[in-house]
Amino acid sequence: MPKPRTRSDSRKEEFLDLAEELFADLGYENTSVDRLISGLGVSKGAFYHHFKSKSDLLDAALERLLLRAEAQLEEVLAAKAPALEKLQKFIVTLDSATKQNRMSSLQIGEFLLQDANAVLLVRHRRAARDRFVPVLTTIIEQGVGEGDFHLDNPQLVAQVVWEIGEAMEEALARPLILATDNPIEPNQFLSIYNTYVRAIERLIGAPE
Repeated sequence: MPKPRTRSDSRKEEFLDLAEELFADLGYENTSVDRLISGLGVSKGAFYHHFKSKSDLLDAALERLLLRAEAQLEEVLAAKAPALEKLQKFIVTLDSATKQNRMSSLQIGEFLLQDANAVLLVRHRRAARDRFVPVLTTIIEQGVGEGDFHLDNPQLVAQVVWEIGEAMEEALARPLILATDNPIEPNQFLSIYNTYVRAIERLIGAPE
């Protein structure tokens, strides 16, 4: 049975709700602690009661995004459906979770993709990997049992598939999020996407 939400929990959620709005409107770097506490009409002590720093707030905001996606993926796993369908829904669900918070996700993504934040990016990717690779492993194991996927080590393959997905995300996100002199053309975008997808299909031994 879930624990009842306390007033302190509600205040923390209010900080996260406002942070997502400000990240979307202003970007992470332009969202100050002073702006947050002013928006909620609370003291600075209230902020530091829940978060050690603005970086800690970012951690919590990203963790909440992961939890939302995880809840949806549990429904995908529980469904009585073939593994191919579950794999498609796995991808769609992750994309949908991002779309629900599109602007804040783009602003956070822009911040994380800056070279100065490489360590932070690795940390958050590891958190997502630890949470979602086991789900992907379960789907791949089901696909092997159904004869649709042809491979020897589902857990290792799930790890590699996830890493390919990370590489694809960065290959597509950098030209879109970061300002460049040569913006990516739609046909280039599609070519990159299809190349990574074919790599995943071949890795798991699945039909195109």
